[in-house]
Amino acid sequence: MSDVPAFPAPDPSTRWEAPANSTTHRARRRGRWFALGLLLVTVVAVGALFSEGTRRAGDAAADMVRVSAGCRVPVALRSTGDFWVYVEEGPVPMPDNADCTNAGMMMANPHGLPMLGFAVATPNGVERPVVEVEPNRRYDLGRNEGLLTSRFAGRSGETVIVGVVADSPDVAIAIGENVFSVRTPWRIAAGVVLAIGLLLSALSFRVAARR
Repeated sequence: MSDVPAFPAPDPSTRWEAPANSTTHRARRRGRWFALGLLLVTVVAVGALFSEGTRRAGDAAADMVRVSAGCRVPVALRSTGDFWVYVEEGPVPMPDNADCTNAGMMMANPHGLPMLGFAVATPNGVERPVVEVEPNRRYDLGRNEGLLTSRFAGRSGETVIVGVVADSPDVAIAIGENVFSVRTPWRIAAGVVLAIGLLLSALSFRVAARR
């Protein structure tokens, strides 16, 4: 029987690793690109939803009926429900059927405080209740900006007379939809998409890293 040759003991400081599987590398790279693409799609979708909500709120603001200080004007209501009132900068162009005989006249204010008042009434003079909105919220949507102050209820097809008095001609009121309610659903949707997209992207990156 021949002698078995002796081999030196392995050096523990030296390690040999098997070459990485190229298929694994490709799968990991594809997984990372997928996660990155998912993240990009999420950002684009969130931006689109946010922009659409802002656009619709801006359209609602542009579509408001505006009345300058010192004017009385009939307003035909186009829907049933609450109508929201904002204080904005004036004066604004008024229709031919507006009564603006007091426009530009300075109202005396004995208390020395800024004064603005308006009334909503039926054509036969019955005043419509106006409810103050708290807190007052300021909006700024492109060319239009103002302060939400109050609301009143109305029915589609009816006409109300809106009159505005103030101690300055540089003020007006705007009547229309609640611009904050118009854009809120879109912002909620953007938040949901963002949360889901970030979660799926993180899971995808994690799965790719484990391959």
